[in-house]
Amino acid sequence: MTATIHRDHSLRTLASSAALALLLATTACKGKDAVGESGGEAGDGKAANAEGKGDPEPDGAEGKGEPEPAGEEVDDPRAVALTIARAEAPAATTAKGVKSLGFSLEKIDHLFALAATAKIPEWGAVGQGEAKLGRDDDLDSAWQCAFAEKSERPCVIGLALPEKAKIEVLRLYTAAGPRYRDYTAHPRVAKVRVHTDAGFVEAELADGANHGYVRFDAPIETQSLAIEVLSVHAGKKDSLVHIAEIELYGTDGTPRAPMELDPALAWAAWETDTWSGEGDYTIRQVFIDYVPSNAGLADAETGPKRKRLTRATAVFGRGEDAFLLFERLHGINCEEHEGSYRLFDRRDRMFYPLADLGGAGAQVFRHQEGRGFAVGWIGDGTFTVKGVVEEAGKLVWKRPPKQAPEDPKALLEQWGFDPKPLSRGETLESPPAGCHRGATGQLEPVLAVSKSAGDLDPSRWLICELASATLYTQATCGSGARAYLLDGNKLIGKHEGKSGDDRGFRLRRVGGQVLLELSEQGGASSKLFWVEADKFVELAAAGGLMVRPPAGCRTCEDDWSGTMAEGDGADEGADEGADEFENIGDDMDDMDEEAVDEGMDEESVDEGEDEEDEDEERPTAPSQPALPPRSPG
Repeated sequence: MTATIHRDHSLRTLASSAALALLLATTACKGKDAVGESGGEAGDGKAANAEGKGDPEPDGAEGKGEPEPAGEEVDDPRAVALTIARAEAPAATTAKGVKSLGFSLEKIDHLFALAATAKIPEWGAVGQGEAKLGRDDDLDSAWQCAFAEKSERPCVIGLALPEKAKIEVLRLYTAAGPRYRDYTAHPRVAKVRVHTDAGFVEAELADGANHGYVRFDAPIETQSLAIEVLSVHAGKKDSLVHIAEIELYGTDGTPRAPMELDPALAWAAWETDTWSGEGDYTIRQVFIDYVPSNAGLADAETGPKRKRLTRATAVFGRGEDAFLLFERLHGINCEEHEGSYRLFDRRDRMFYPLADLGGAGAQVFRHQEGRGFAVGWIGDGTFTVKGVVEEAGKLVWKRPPKQAPEDPKALLEQWGFDPKPLSRGETLESPPAGCHRGATGQLEPVLAVSKSAGDLDPSRWLICELASATLYTQATCGSGARAYLLDGNKLIGKHEGKSGDDRGFRLRRVGGQVLLELSEQGGASSKLFWVEADKFVELAAAGGLMVRPPAGCRTCEDDWSGTMAEGDGADEGADEGADEFENIGDDMDDMDEEAVDEGMDEESVDEGEDEEDEDEERPTAPSQPALPPRSPG
């Protein structure tokens, strides 16, 4: 069964092409200084990222700033020269704060992220840090400002656009991090006034460590925008507001460059363990961290540089795909589990909520051309697989037939999906290329450097060749996780977990690197390591390739069961684009994909943790291939 979401893609196709051209131009010019860099001289009392006056330098002129690092966006000189005005009167339209853009994809599918230069208006507080920290695709970095009500110089951050655009949505993240104590210590934005060329609108934002949206009731045409903080959800320690991410969505303007994100270099990260409760479990705060494309070489001590992107428990796809899929598991009682999915279009930086598709935690199938995903359970007469694919410029729903197909794989291939589900991490039973199960005599190098190598049965060890080095890994459930990296007889690095404290290991091989997940606490948590021929570095003290089921559900088993939460099924759920749901669009707009996400609330995270903040210096990633263009509609 197929349902199509119709849309006009003529503008979006041009927008994506322009964004790709901008990205290529950025790469080609990475050795040149940014044109028209704004900022005051030392000692003039002006913030380095405050508005500059005067005309931009002509094309080709050498700027005064440092060269932009490879992969970073270059400011458009038209935006650099623009002054952010303070609106004195309300706009003709209004806006409201929402947690999600709703389940009616046809109402948001025309939008794309807009190029903009972040700057602090002259009428706002100077703040701390650079304004562009709110545009660097990293939730762990933020522009900061000490909030005070009715201040003559309010906390405000501006965005200057290269040309006028029609803005419909503003996406914000204002929670501090990376630790829970940082989140509770600082305030979160509660109400904003958004200044535009056409007047201002006001909107209230819900509290929580999640992205929030300001949705305009009608598009506003403007070339500048300023977000003024009117009130906050109070923090326990101070009044320092953090603006970690701002994204503008609209039409008619200059599109922002596509998001460079390779899911093979992304992982789930948390602070203590992943699940809270007993019997009925809810997810704790879990984020997706990733290695940015401009990370450079991995440091021998700290590993690669990394950033924090969004709340989720897993991400699926390939680096060359136009679409990626984010999984957000919410709760499980060991038999039934709940969650949701978001489809991310890297070309226009839009997140599309998809509800739970064919079952949260189920098998994930990738479209063979990287243009969509399907999720669901297959087996024993069951076929719940549901997905979304971009076909000829339109998002098309693929929904399961009322009767399970005789040949499920054939139906998946007919829909364009690879019938082999995506891996949630390779194991001893499914080793990646370049790795093999150990054999007699192959553990001699390990025995030479360690007397506590755990299980000495070589068939329980995975051996991976990494150029001149060899990685030996063992984590048979209950035997204690062990990993050793050796170059000949030289020990490069190792990890020796507590005896009987593990629930197996998982790994992902990415070229010459390995992301190695070693479980602990019976599988309630794990450590993640970055391994190269000459490096064995802890990437996350609490993290893994993806979130596993709770340790209390199944001893020594990591597979999600094929049981869905009550009410799930092939013919139920908020199926965006499904004909039978076409009359519930307004209600769906108010629904929040995170509304049932109880475990994502701040209360579900332990406040008792008193760990020190980790060093924020964060690896080298391979360059990203060009994204496929949108098909014309």
